[in-house]
Amino acid sequence: MSPLVYVDDQGRATREYPFNPNGSIHGLAGLCSEDGRHLAMMPHPERAFLAWQAHYLPQNMAELEVTPWMQMFQNAYSWCCR
Repeated sequence: MSPLVYVDDQGRATREYPFNPNGSIHGLAGLCSEDGRHLAMMPHPERAFLAWQAHYLPQNMAELEVTPWMQMFQNAYSWCCR
């Protein structure tokens, strides 16, 4: 299964840079097991979980201290603490 795909400005899967930095076929950015428990992803959210680390943020996110990627790490932490 491929739950993560690099897309262009029209939302179409792409191999073209800069939308897809590695040129993966069909724009694949991540794979997961059938049951959804295992995910392998190419994008590196750890490199841009703080707003100042992001190379681009939409105008409506300009004042954020952390990016939406932070939620992924908070969810993982919460799951481990259960």
